[in-house]
Formats: sequence, structure tokens, C-alpha cells
Amino acid sequence: MTPTESTLLTELTGGAEPKLLLRTRTRIDAGRWWRSNPIWLCITADELILFAVARRRYTERVPLADCHASHYAHSSGELVIDPTESLRIKQLSLTPREALDALDFLTK
Repeated sequence: MTPTESTLLTELTGGAEPKLLLRTRTRIDAGRWWRSNPIWLCITADELILFAVARRRYTERVPLADCHASHYAHSSGELVIDPTESLRIKQLSLTPREALDALDFLTK
């Protein structure tokens, strides 16, 4: 994790330790010239937070209660965050093990 990503994570969580923090293989344009940035998936006690940072910030938050129908799509290798409609990015590329770890928190 870069220092700017670490600073943003601390700002988003209020300094609290996340229950789960994963660097996804999904990438987004956050203002770099030649490449995009990875999206980080952070799960706190009551929220799912997605973020990426470079020159621009990408942050989205949603309550864990809104993610109860999330699942892993084996055919695409993506964690699908459902049924929330407020997220711009709902599919995140993760390994099966990482997706199972995330689903443990999302489907409780």
C-alpha cells in the first residue's frame, strides 16, 4: 500500500482497524498518466468501503446490511456486490479465497 493510499484509508476509517482489507485486481483511472490504480476493498464493523487514490480520489461507501445478496461469479472471477444500487463499481476481480473471505463478512 502506498503512503497516499494508507493516508486515505486512515481518513475513511477514522483510524479504526479494518476487519478486512484487500487489493483487488480491478483498476480505475485515478489521475495517473500511463496507468490506472487498483481498487481497495475495505470492510469495517458496519461498512464496505471501496477506494483508490493517485491525483484524484475514488471512494464509495455502503452499509454491510445492503450487501447481503453478494456472491462470487466463478465464470468471471469477480465478487458481485448485491443488491445495492448506489455503487458505481459492483464487480471486483478477486481470487476465490479472497472472495470467500469478503463474503464471510458481507452475507452475515
